[in-house]
Amino acid sequence: MRTLGFVLSIIIGFTFFALFLQGFQSPPPVAVVAGVITFIAGLLMFMPSKKKPVKKANVKQAPKQKKRVPMPDDDELVCDGITRGELRRIVKDGREQVKRIEDIGLKVMKHDVRINILEICTTANDIFDDFVKDPKDIKIARRFILYYLDTTERIVAKYYQLSKSPYLSDDAKNTLNNVESTLVMIKDTFRKQLKKLTENDVLDLDAEVKVLKNTIKQEGI
Repeated sequence: MRTLGFVLSIIIGFTFFALFLQGFQSPPPVAVVAGVITFIAGLLMFMPSKKKPVKKANVKQAPKQKKRVPMPDDDELVCDGITRGELRRIVKDGREQVKRIEDIGLKVMKHDVRINILEICTTANDIFDDFVKDPKDIKIARRFILYYLDTTERIVAKYYQLSKSPYLSDDAKNTLNNVESTLVMIKDTFRKQLKKLTENDVLDLDAEVKVLKNTIKQEGI
């Protein structure tokens, strides 16, 4: 390709040289200059240019969501009707929800309301700790998981949004006051739920102690 371009450039240059010399009756120096210029122009036109590699734009890919890798013991039953995988999911999702409530609560300006929200979160985390230690308590606290925690998150989120408004009507102020008293009730309900689970553990322990005593008496140890 380069050789062909060089030859074509010579032909074009010589043609213009002859045209200027004989056709236009130009002086030889002018004809030579015309021939050289067209020769150079032919080289630039026919010789292949080196193309710079086009850099690919850096396209940021959206981070891939991590898929939960099943654990080998996910199908193992930890209590009647609940597998270890379900237990992990319930505790993980629950603690994440409690964290969301806590994050909102920390932004609330009113001190006593903020304290009540954080105390609710502390008790809720204690309940999930109890689930890990005693999975059968999940069935007892099913309503806590499905209703109370979801409702609490919605109430706290809406309270925070409304409390940020610089101008509130009397109705809005009454609603905020109502929410504040409701948060106290929620806190007490969560504590009662935890107490119930703890008492259930105490009853289980008491029953085991009685069985052990009776066994010892029967075996005469």
